[in-house]
Amino acid sequence: MPHLLQPRQLLWSSISATSSMVLTQVLTVPDHAKEAKIRLLLHQVLPPILLQNVLNCVLHQLAVHHPLSTSPSIISCLLRILAHPNINKLQLSDLSFAGTVELESLDKVESTLIELLPSFNCLTHLDLSTHGQKVTLPSCSSGVLEAVGHCCPKLLLLNLNHNNRVTSEGLLHLYPGEQRPGCLKLEQIFVQDCGAEPEDVAMLLHFFPALRLVGFRELGTSLQILHSQPRWFRGRRRRKPHRYRLQLTHVDNTLSRVQRCDGEIVDFLVESCPEVENLKIRVCDEDVGQLDRLGQLRHLELRFYTGIHHPIGTTTVNYLTGPGGAGLVSLTIFCHRLHAYHAATIAKSCPNLTKLYFYANMAVADIPLSSHINNMQKLEVLSLRLGHDELTMSPTACDLLLFLVKDVHRLQELYLLVRSLGVTHSFIASLLAKNSLPSLKVAELQAMKRLCNFDLTILYKHSNKINDKFTN
Repeated sequence: MPHLLQPRQLLWSSISATSSMVLTQVLTVPDHAKEAKIRLLLHQVLPPILLQNVLNCVLHQLAVHHPLSTSPSIISCLLRILAHPNINKLQLSDLSFAGTVELESLDKVESTLIELLPSFNCLTHLDLSTHGQKVTLPSCSSGVLEAVGHCCPKLLLLNLNHNNRVTSEGLLHLYPGEQRPGCLKLEQIFVQDCGAEPEDVAMLLHFFPALRLVGFRELGTSLQILHSQPRWFRGRRRRKPHRYRLQLTHVDNTLSRVQRCDGEIVDFLVESCPEVENLKIRVCDEDVGQLDRLGQLRHLELRFYTGIHHPIGTTTVNYLTGPGGAGLVSLTIFCHRLHAYHAATIAKSCPNLTKLYFYANMAVADIPLSSHINNMQKLEVLSLRLGHDELTMSPTACDLLLFLVKDVHRLQELYLLVRSLGVTHSFIASLLAKNSLPSLKVAELQAMKRLCNFDLTILYKHSNKINDKFTN
């Protein structure tokens, strides 16, 4: 007989039930005797990987369903019960759902975490991110990062997003030192919207060459700092620029509103980051021509704004019609004016696109689109947003949408965020008559004028897989 696999739903139901039992016991009478009994029982019955899932589920249930009970003593008790040396993923980010807490609570939970981190010998993933609130759990001061640098040499991923207790001095504890092994195996680190500056991220890249993903939206600025080799690199095993061999696959510099991805940055990317696959940058038209030197580039986001708006010109068109455009899988363009010619060029020259996002203040119908070819047969996600505010009208949106979905039968997600008198019941019906969109699962239409009485049965008839996310 073939081996019978337990349904995944049954497994998660068991994890949820176990989590509810643990949480109920702890919330009823949180004493050390009961804590030891629960810990002994769980460690005898559950393997470490399930203890890890139970811990995540318990913390989520506590923060979401019992926010008033999210006290340092309860959290510390749960961490002590479910701590196991073989747990490799520790996610505390769900605690932020409990809302704002007192500073004293942050210190107490940090003390428990610092005390327990030495027992997590196999930790590879640590998530201490929050959801942007100022005083919320989990917190990550220099003491926590110091414990991480001492106790987590196998760490591969560290998420500190929106954690406002992270400081430049704290990040220094991640580096190897005389009395700490550091986190030399670190491959992914997220430090967006915390106390990290571009200089700090440049230091991370300098000392952690194995980093593949850095969640920081001024990474291009950090690369420029690394390339220029400022004085503070001296005395720290300074290396010449041509010796850098970074493993970065993602570079995002969209937060810096005036930083262009010019030739110098592209030169450094080509020489030191040859494996870059995902690039998000602010550019002028003349900067785009340099990108064809990045042979591994598959996901590209271009923002034609560096303090002022820049038009899409011939350099961008030449790049998209060349090998660079043909190799793209995902393309996002932010611009002031989106010309029909640009859309036609992309549709003809980028046959491997699966995701296409247009964000423009206005669309310009400079050429008729009916005679042009759409080769984007692999397209699965299409987003068209026109207008810088809700009052901007987009009369050419209908023609543009009809062209972009022409002969595209794999489309699963459609986002039409425009304001146009032409988007009516009859227009949607005619669109579905030309292309039934058989694979469509999600459709979102926002800021419409005359779609209040739209008959949803038309969409259901032609696209029977559409879900309930269709909004009006």
